[in-house]
Amino acid sequence: MIIEPVTRIEGNAAIEVKDNRVYFKVLEFRGFEKFLEGRSFEYLPVLTARICGICPVAHAVASARAVESAFGLDVSERVEDLRRILLLAQTIQSHALHLFFLALPDYFKSDSFLGLPKDLIHLGVELRRIANEIVSRIAVRPIHPEVIVGGVARDLDKDYSKELRSLLNKLNENIDKFEMLKEGEVLNETAYLSLNSKGIIDFYGESLIGYDGEFFEFKFDEYPKYLEERVEEFSFAKFPYLKGKACRVGPLARLNLTKVDTDVAKGLAEIFNDVKHETLLYNYARLVEIIYSIEKAIEIMENVRSGNIRQEVKPKAGEGVGVVEAPRGTLIHHYKFDDRGLLVKANLIVPTTINNTAINHDLTAMYKKGNNNFELVVRAYDPCLSCSTH
Repeated sequence: MIIEPVTRIEGNAAIEVKDNRVYFKVLEFRGFEKFLEGRSFEYLPVLTARICGICPVAHAVASARAVESAFGLDVSERVEDLRRILLLAQTIQSHALHLFFLALPDYFKSDSFLGLPKDLIHLGVELRRIANEIVSRIAVRPIHPEVIVGGVARDLDKDYSKELRSLLNKLNENIDKFEMLKEGEVLNETAYLSLNSKGIIDFYGESLIGYDGEFFEFKFDEYPKYLEERVEEFSFAKFPYLKGKACRVGPLARLNLTKVDTDVAKGLAEIFNDVKHETLLYNYARLVEIIYSIEKAIEIMENVRSGNIRQEVKPKAGEGVGVVEAPRGTLIHHYKFDDRGLLVKANLIVPTTINNTAINHDLTAMYKKGNNNFELVVRAYDPCLSCSTH
């Protein structure tokens, strides 16, 4: 049996049942890692933002962090805050796109978002509109944004606190309509990986935290000691393993591994006080993260720290790793430069590839239980196949 195309996901994929196993086959190939070689450092955030039209901010910021790491450059506190706002706004728009328009139709027994209550459709549209506008204020445009090495393109010149609080109130008024997102079954138990800052969720975090039955923490440049990338002949996407185990990243991983420190989201996240393995909880975790991202963006906007929004960059030979949390999970950019600041080598590890093994294992587990609702589980991961084949 072959299901092709898999619908309501980003990119092209097929699901094939063969020899008592189910394969999630990513059919695209792109080659960014290779054609970035020889490019000057200042173009890398611009070019890597083209990897994805849904999470371009994450690629641009991770790229800038990798260059800054290689050149030993520290950005100002204001730049850190503005980049956090960018990542939070991107998370709001990406999660809203997936939850309201791709995932929720399954729960309302509909083939498309048009089967949802109109107030939810309007809420999803408004979440994306405001979030994209915030990205545009700082990074010029929501798709193919401009994030520069050593800073950001523009300062935030408008306070969006009022609009964001209005959206938060609307979400709270409709929270009972999402109760079904708490349901799900354990298909497989996996390892988990996320960024964190002193145990708190942070899309621009300080270090990586993992879980394989025990919690452990490590620095960005130590990732090769923990993550091993493998290949399989049936897919153009790689298969990273965390300490030899299938691993998951994204909303479920972040809430399993870190604490939420905003008022409303903290209460909703209480079910993640223990590590949860139910795959469909990814969708509930997205709802929690939309609310968290709104609350945290308001908090940062009202207390943006001082500092220049850009600084002079002096290239030199070096190697650096930049990591952020994209909406779908941990994103790693690893660069090596010559003394002119030209890229010698790049390695990108993106969230959907890290989730790839778990997706395949979940589909096989469903099949063995006699359940062939494969697309429901694939959508739970919100895979970005453009990113996965970069």
